[in-house]
Amino acid sequence: MNTAQLLNDIEQLPSEAQRQIANFIAFIKVRYQYQSVETKPKPEITEGDKSINSSDFVGMWADRPINLSDIRNHAWQRSGSK
Repeated sequence: MNTAQLLNDIEQLPSEAQRQIANFIAFIKVRYQYQSVETKPKPEITEGDKSINSSDFVGMWADRPINLSDIRNHAWQRSGSK
């Protein structure tokens, strides 16, 4: 890529097109900065109980309301108002 030719081409464009190119360059810079953050290695979890079996939690909320109307009724019953 010849940067001098690229700069010359940009300078020959109308000001609106130059503004769009500047916006695009800003977008690309942010995108590549974000990608470099994503590629950093994540630390391993070294604390906590890793022996918990997630299947123990299945059905934990089975007796809880499942739609908005039930949730509201359940909350109102607890607060003493209806």
